[in-house]
Amino acid sequence: MWVVLLIVGVILSILMPISIRRGKKSKNWPSAEATVISTEVEEKHEYDEDGESVYCYPRVHYDYRVGNQVYHGFKYKLLKVSMSRRKALELISNFTPGEKLTVYYDPEKPTEAVILPGEQKYLYVFLAIGVGLIVLSLVKLFT
Repeated sequence: MWVVLLIVGVILSILMPISIRRGKKSKNWPSAEATVISTEVEEKHEYDEDGESVYCYPRVHYDYRVGNQVYHGFKYKLLKVSMSRRKALELISNFTPGEKLTVYYDPEKPTEAVILPGEQKYLYVFLAIGVGLIVLSLVKLFT
């Protein structure tokens, strides 16, 4: 069991800094004016022995131009995070089709754009959990 926790800790300790760094980097991405095309709440249904779980993801579909190329985006933040249906509906209610807004795009991959750049703070919690699992596992394995 401690080996499994060690592996999980190592994976978290590798992936979280990558996501955090990418989020921080997105704060410096160039911006572009975008036009809201539509909004929706994407629902993902998962079933297990406890029944059904529904995960809701807000989507704001927008078009933006970089140079002579028009791109289509839908991300609010870099990472796909589920929320309650009520919160997702509340978030997308702030956007109306035809509305102009600012998006931030990756200059190395302009197809990647977000409305809200930056790292998500909960990633630091997962990083701390990963490091803690490594330390705990190593202590248990070698004592």
